[in-house]
Amino acid sequence: MTIVEHGWISFHVTPQVEAQAKVIRAERDKQYANIYQENSSDMRWLGEIGEILFDEWLTLCNIRHTWIQESAAGKPDFLIDNTSIDVKSVKRQVPMRLQYEAQITKRHASEKVDQFFFATYIQPTRKLLLLGGISKLDYLSKAKYYGPGEWVHPKYQIRPGHEIYNLQVSQLLSPDAWLKQMLQ
Repeated sequence: MTIVEHGWISFHVTPQVEAQAKVIRAERDKQYANIYQENSSDMRWLGEIGEILFDEWLTLCNIRHTWIQESAAGKPDFLIDNTSIDVKSVKRQVPMRLQYEAQITKRHASEKVDQFFFATYIQPTRKLLLLGGISKLDYLSKAKYYGPGEWVHPKYQIRPGHEIYNLQVSQLLSPDAWLKQMLQ
């Protein structure tokens, strides 16, 4: 674990972490299906990598927490005291930039969680960056909603049933600032 620009926390994703993520994902796949699968680039286990390394970060910071792994669909991923946290991870082929966006689906906006925490996996370098967090209420009040047929960018048009909310990463609290706020 290293702290990099913008206070982001970087982890090298080892083959062991990837294998652990795939085992967790296989168990979860028996319970529920992915909302959208793109066979050529699907990494169904990416969210599990985010959860594994978020758990490791909290452990390294000596934060008492609970990782909720059973029947995970529609539930928070973690609890710190009585605060529920949903970890959201996406993959990228290029280095992370502050102007990129942290995204949730419309379905995730209605889940019963208090906080969102965002991570991104940079595939070419096998690095997972913990980007930061924000309360669900703040996220939804600041995020831009994209409905069916709208273009997020020239290569990404929203399909019916796959609406999203996007918020610029620069509006998240850095991991350390978010954690300090959580512990107040």
